[in-house]
Formats: sequence, C-alpha cells, structure tokens
Amino acid sequence: MMRLSQKILVVYSFCLLIFVTGCFKGSGGFGRGNASPFADADAAVDKNAENLMSLSIGMTKGQVSNLAGVANYLEGYDWGSVWFYKIRKGGNEGTLSDKDVEKKYMPVVFDNTDRVMGYGSKFYDQTLSDLGTGQF
Repeated sequence: MMRLSQKILVVYSFCLLIFVTGCFKGSGGFGRGNASPFADADAAVDKNAENLMSLSIGMTKGQVSNLAGVANYLEGYDWGSVWFYKIRKGGNEGTLSDKDVEKKYMPVVFDNTDRVMGYGSKFYDQTLSDLGTGQF
C-alpha cells in the first residue's frame, strides 16, 4: 500500500506531465519536426490586411499602431521611416532582401514628423527613388 506522500508525488508528477505535454503541443515543440517558430504568424495576416484597409494619409504613428499593431519590421531613413506589415501568408523563410518574401509585406511610409505619407509597394519604391535611401 502506498503512503500518502507517495500518492501525492504520483498525482503531482501526472499533472506536471499533462501540463508539459500541452505546452509542447501548442508551441510547436516535440512532434512537429522543424516547424517554424513563426508558423502562428500567418493567423494574424488576415487581420493585418483588414486593419490596414482603414489607413489614411496624415495618420500618426500612434494611430497606425492602434489600428494595425506592431509592424513586422521597420526601416529608418533621413526623411522618415517605413513600417512593414505582413499581408500575405507564407514567406517565413528566406531573407527580407528576397523579393518573394518582400512581396508579402505592405510598407507604410512616414515622413520626419511621424505622419503617414502613403503606403503600398509602388509608393514606397517611388519615395525611395525621390528622397533617397540614406538610412540612419
């Protein structure tokens, strides 16, 4: 017959095993091979695209942040900055300089007063052409 302390230890160990197994299952741990740690990022893509439909010229960085959240990556220039939001699924592998990966993000271009000047790849490319790429 088991003593009370042994029973408590068995129950505690069982609960710990269930907890740890649940954590790994939900986080891409054991059993998922080489799953990307960013695999769940695709779930936010549809929400990003929907939120960014409400962008308008003149919005502040705070307003954009409230609207669409934290950008996936940023660039800084002498004339302002650019926030990039993921709007197409996939492209979690590779470098940001890879054009296929780059097409999955929408740039939001801010001037040096932190207001939206414009957005979209064509506007971003034209702004770089007009104002230069002098990064700080």
